[in-house]
Amino acid sequence: MKITCFYLVLIVFALVALIVPQCARASDGIQLTPVLTRHIVELNSNQPYVAGYHVNTPNLLTRETVHATAVTVSFRSTDPSYFPSGSWLGGGMFVQAQDNKLKHVDYGFYMMLVLDSNGGFYVDLGLHQTRESTAPLQMPTEELVYAYTWRVSGISHATPVVLQASWDSAGLVHYSLSAAGTNVSITSIKVADFPNCGSIIPQFYAGNYIAGTAFPFYHYVYYFQFGVVGSQAIADSHWSVNLVEPRILRNPDWHLGTGWHLVDTAWSTQGDISYLDYDWKWGGRSFDGVSAQYHQKTLENPYEASFFYNGQTLPVGTVLWQRQTSKPDSVRASQPAKGHFGQTFMTEKQGILSVEIFVAVGIIVGKISLRKPETNTQNAKSPKKPRLTT
Repeated sequence: MKITCFYLVLIVFALVALIVPQCARASDGIQLTPVLTRHIVELNSNQPYVAGYHVNTPNLLTRETVHATAVTVSFRSTDPSYFPSGSWLGGGMFVQAQDNKLKHVDYGFYMMLVLDSNGGFYVDLGLHQTRESTAPLQMPTEELVYAYTWRVSGISHATPVVLQASWDSAGLVHYSLSAAGTNVSITSIKVADFPNCGSIIPQFYAGNYIAGTAFPFYHYVYYFQFGVVGSQAIADSHWSVNLVEPRILRNPDWHLGTGWHLVDTAWSTQGDISYLDYDWKWGGRSFDGVSAQYHQKTLENPYEASFFYNGQTLPVGTVLWQRQTSKPDSVRASQPAKGHFGQTFMTEKQGILSVEIFVAVGIIVGKISLRKPETNTQNAKSPKKPRLTT
């Protein structure tokens, strides 16, 4: 009996020895190693940026809240040895959220893949809290709430990678990626645990909105953007960044229905007008010399944009694609007209300009009571340690 048990134990160990390495190889196909490198440390920076953005209605005045966003990113036909020394290139998604208590406060979430001149391949994610200016004295401010980077190994930078960020009912944002048949949960973050973030609305925004009546200009906000940003303009034709099938997880009460929906209509923007709220932009300057391929320009996938350098700058307001598969006839998209900011300017322009003139005159004669600046801000450059679950 003892001999039988002994042989049974040997058999069990042998089976474990065969099974465990196979499981380890499957789970270790994609490996993430934390590093201290950070790539988007501030907004309104001098980093070149070009992107597509989600359009709900052609007048750019319809927005919605969504549970999650996702996009597939790859660096096909890219040789980083041609990058300038010390430079990097990123592609991913850039999304806005809002606050239900703090006035004029918004949140900029980003998640992207990054390739640097040394061939380093990374996944970056982070959050900026922004505060808009209020006339006449309060200047706009923003803080980096958190930023994390992992070096990616086990896959090539040419491999399509799905990036996803999603909220749950407990107020955690779950970040994950999937590629080559493997899904990796990166981290989960309780945003409300950070200073001054306790009243964040646990949803992302999608669609567009006009940025109010502030003097002297107004512009459109793009809540869900998907694009390319770099540490500097990489004026070389040996790179391309593909962004495929950006999508949103809609709320059940939205008139187009719940569940995952592909972005049916996408137009282009540049970093000098890539607003996530009234004052703050992703990147900060246009990505000069970068053009794009898209559905009406050689690409077969109707939900794909491929950005690359050829010396020709992609015009703002270019229709990357527009599909009417889930939109009623009343909100079908048409090509945006190019206005002062390269956006659609309809009859709202005259009305808002009149309000702006009225505000200006009111300030001069002292007849308008100005909003007091908020005083309950706290420096978030030294945030509390978040609650992370992996």
